Amino acid sequence: MRLTVGDIARALGLTTEAIRYYVDEGLIHPIKNANNNYWEYSSEDLLRLTDILFYRSLGLGINDIRLIFGGLPLSDFDSMLDERKSAIIKEIHELSEKLWSLNDWSEKVRQEKALVGRYIIGDMPASLRHQDTLDEGMHLAEYLENSFDIEKEDWGYISISFYYDSRQKQPKLRKYLSVENNRRMKTSANKPSGYEAEVKHCLITEVHFNEDPALMLKPIISYAEENGFELVGTFYGKENTNYYIDGERLGLYKVYAPLKTDK
Repeated sequence: MRLTVGDIARALGLTTEAIRYYVDEGLIHPIKNANNNYWEYSSEDLLRLTDILFYRSLGLGINDIRLIFGGLPLSDFDSMLDERKSAIIKEIHELSEKLWSLNDWSEKVRQEKALVGRYIIGDMPASLRHQDTLDEGMHLAEYLENSFDIEKEDWGYISISFYYDSRQKQPKLRKYLSVENNRRMKTSANKPSGYEAEVKHCLITEVHFNEDPALMLKPIISYAEENGFELVGTFYGKENTNYYIDGERLGLYKVYAPLKTDK
């Protein structure tokens, strides 16, 4: 007795497309009924499908299943299964790292949002920084090429930072790349980097970045004046979480304003 693909699909809870996929992969072999041109499936085909579902539930790929169906000796099953277990252990390790990173980022985002419009006293941590600044008109790709030797796993530790000295006659926002101090980065002679020392006793807040530094820094300057904090007049900004509005890339920056004295 042979059944149609619809009958088999209902019996196994599969879609007809899934069954036809395994046919196309050469794992099951229905026979075309010459009277109606329908493909019909035997009980052997159904058993093969149940085996496929079991192997797939273990994470075996189509090539592995094809090897088994092609006559893989039972004595070779152990090595194949050991390889799959090793691959799963590696996946678990990678997923665990991703989960840790997501939890860490989630907590940082929470803290960043909580600091918007609020002010605390603290220190700016030391960081590794690129010596040159990202000058106006320079393409970011050109700047990056002459900066750090960046590996893909390091991008999460790099931020576009800024320095602003309001005491200058024509103050200008100076942008540069910086890396968290606890991150080891590759450096080379043709890609100079400097050590940005820890800055003690800063008024700290979180701001939405604005290319107009006077507008962006006005709230922290006003807060300092209203609460009797005397600022040195220099400001450091460290890029934190980015977000998008109407396709425009925006970001939260942690601003450090060094104090002349403690209150």
